[in-house]
Amino acid sequence: MNMQLFKINLQKNVKSINITCMDYQFTDTGVDKKILLKQGSINPFLLENNTKQINAVCNFFENDKPLLFINGFMGTGKTSILEHCLSILNSECIVLRYQCFETTILDDILLNFFQEFKELVSLGKIEAPKTKSENFIQKINSYFESINKPILVILNSYEEILKINKTEISDFIKHLCKIPNVKIAIISKTQISSEFEIPSEKVTILALEKSLFEKYLRSENFKQIGPFTDELYKHTRGYFFYTNLSMKIMKIKNLSIIDFLDAYSKSFLSFNDFILREALSLVDPVSGHLLRFLTIMRHPVSIKLLQTLQLYDEERINYFLQNSIFAKFKDSLYLESYYKEISENSIPDNVKIKIHQGCVDLYNTQLPLKPLERDLLLSRQTMRNEIEYHSMFIPQKPILTIPDISQEANYTQYSEQAQDTQEISQTIDAAEDKDEKIKKMSFIFDEDELGVLDTIADSIKNYISFSDKRKQEEKEDSKLTLVELVNKAKQEEAAFNYRHATALYQKALLQKNDEEYYTYLPDIYTNIAYDYQQLSNWYDAQKYYEMAKEFYRSAGDTENYNKMKYNIANVYYMTFKKDKAKALLSEIEKDNVSGELKIKTYNMLASLSNDVASSEKYYEKAVEFAEDNVNKLVLAELYYKYANVLEDLDDEDSAIEYYKKCINSETESEYMSGALSNIAVMYDEMGDRELAVKYYKQSQKLDKTIGNLNGIYTTSMKLGEIYSAKEPDIAVKYYNKALTIAKQLNETFYIISASTALGDFYFNRRNDKMAYDNYKIAYNLVKDTNNKENTDKIENRIKDIKARIGEERFKEIAG
Repeated sequence: MNMQLFKINLQKNVKSINITCMDYQFTDTGVDKKILLKQGSINPFLLENNTKQINAVCNFFENDKPLLFINGFMGTGKTSILEHCLSILNSECIVLRYQCFETTILDDILLNFFQEFKELVSLGKIEAPKTKSENFIQKINSYFESINKPILVILNSYEEILKINKTEISDFIKHLCKIPNVKIAIISKTQISSEFEIPSEKVTILALEKSLFEKYLRSENFKQIGPFTDELYKHTRGYFFYTNLSMKIMKIKNLSIIDFLDAYSKSFLSFNDFILREALSLVDPVSGHLLRFLTIMRHPVSIKLLQTLQLYDEERINYFLQNSIFAKFKDSLYLESYYKEISENSIPDNVKIKIHQGCVDLYNTQLPLKPLERDLLLSRQTMRNEIEYHSMFIPQKPILTIPDISQEANYTQYSEQAQDTQEISQTIDAAEDKDEKIKKMSFIFDEDELGVLDTIADSIKNYISFSDKRKQEEKEDSKLTLVELVNKAKQEEAAFNYRHATALYQKALLQKNDEEYYTYLPDIYTNIAYDYQQLSNWYDAQKYYEMAKEFYRSAGDTENYNKMKYNIANVYYMTFKKDKAKALLSEIEKDNVSGELKIKTYNMLASLSNDVASSEKYYEKAVEFAEDNVNKLVLAELYYKYANVLEDLDDEDSAIEYYKKCINSETESEYMSGALSNIAVMYDEMGDRELAVKYYKQSQKLDKTIGNLNGIYTTSMKLGEIYSAKEPDIAVKYYNKALTIAKQLNETFYIISASTALGDFYFNRRNDKMAYDNYKIAYNLVKDTNNKENTDKIENRIKDIKARIGEERFKEIAG
């Protein structure tokens, strides 16, 4: 993996507000759009039925509108039409896809995109942004704003997202629409364009015309064209999915159209229920265990996890995919929502309970893990929501006395020790423990399986025990004074138990008769806002920051009043309301506040800027307030980010000067580590390998101190590359160190890159056995990612070994 930090010519990097989508080439000028209307992997009748729509989608790729809406009833072929049109995109265009579900929240979409960005970095198609991010949202944003290629974001089944979660997602979409090299396509069954006040294109996919419907039947050797096809067209309504599924079922069951319609008439079902039941009847009893699992799960499940759970049969799953029963998103399977009601009704209650309990256990194995260590690529918030959802179906003690029900939501999961932010460090022991627990799980249940009553009894027993403990804690908390509540809340914050902390602060707010109440009130407001922020509850975070702001305004405390403005601006920044954030920051800029707050304000204004030149001006202003009494970490951040911008402006001498200021800021942080690493990269590019090695080693030493394993991996790969030419013994140590760290992090792409680098190292020294062993490690991992380009690269390396040593020797080393 090429981990060199992003560096590009200013003229290519600047994205001013005057640049539009038209300044980026989304389509391949060498492709004739007329060919799209004649051929492709798409069904030819779906293609012929949507000539106008295909032209409209292609026009969208070439105009300056950032947003495309594709709508149409279920099964009209919306996704197929869009995927067909993607063939005219420029080869440089990055396509990010997300399949929406009822569980989807913004964090899930961002997590999915983050995985894709990591994969693109491993392919060398993009560079990881060099800007250090304080949180996960900023990290994703830095990728979008640093990539200088056209980006197409596709959100499918947008209508599945629950209304409560749509506001954050729509704010994110509106934010992306302001980035000039980003276009967004939203696929939905319903018209949703009115939700966005953004210039957009709208394309509606229609049912097959009657003549095309009959032509399609003839092409599949159905001969009874006439009254019977009229009847079938009436029931399918010409929707491509129902038409296609009907023909597949008739072929599999060897039925004529007459037989098929006769079976439907005798079923006394709606056609929708009849056709879906017929499709599900193709699922054999053994595969039924997988069907039931996917029915209960409300999001995709990775093939790797299904293999671990012994629910994966490649041949049967391919059969179900070909016959439109299961659906696939990347390397994960799911069951479409329209199948679920019918399938769920066929699952015995005792089996449902076991599956719901198994799902809770499965999510609990995933919660402590870092995002890319998880077998389920879901945010912690979604997993907690799913634990709560599945727990509703597990029998529990029906009556529970809790004094204040309104506080119950704040207590949910408060004993969890994992911090909600994506940057929390995790141990390798958690990942190993997770693997062992998953291997012991089973989702293969029979209807008459024994032990269900014991499971229910254990569940009730555990719930009673948990409830008694909860009531006792509630009782103890109710006796605490205001000061004791605040102190206990701070202890919970230190243990990352933000939910319990918010509950304690809420209780403190009720202690109005305490003589210390107004002394502590602004801190309570601020702390509870911070805790909600850690829980990604932006609405309540802003609300309490606003309350603290009003308190300080009334008290005439200018400094803290503006600090709360800064915190609110940060919430706006995190929720992609950049204009509101800028407005508040501009107010702080004009007021009489401390130098430290000025620096933080200018830092954020620079981050919100649309181009590098504007960012530089804000950092220049911030530097004027850099004094000894300013927090060292704030100064380190300023110097580091200012150096980033100077480097982008090709002012390398000044960039090195400010990287060194960051290093000398007397604070051990990732900013200092990044500064050391960036200086090393610059010296490496200048050909000064001695200084590059010096700074890489210093960076690695610091990363070891602060526990930054990602930094250690990066510098080990770079040092291995530098030493490989003249000092191979040292190089191989660093490559092996990188591989060890990659395994500790459980980062698939890191392991692939380090193994491939080791394979290349040994291949160039004609150590074919070691080269093959390392390529094989990479190959076994990369094939599970379903990335053909990466897989082909490693396969070609293995073929090179085979070509060099011959068939017989190759068999020996391959074992």
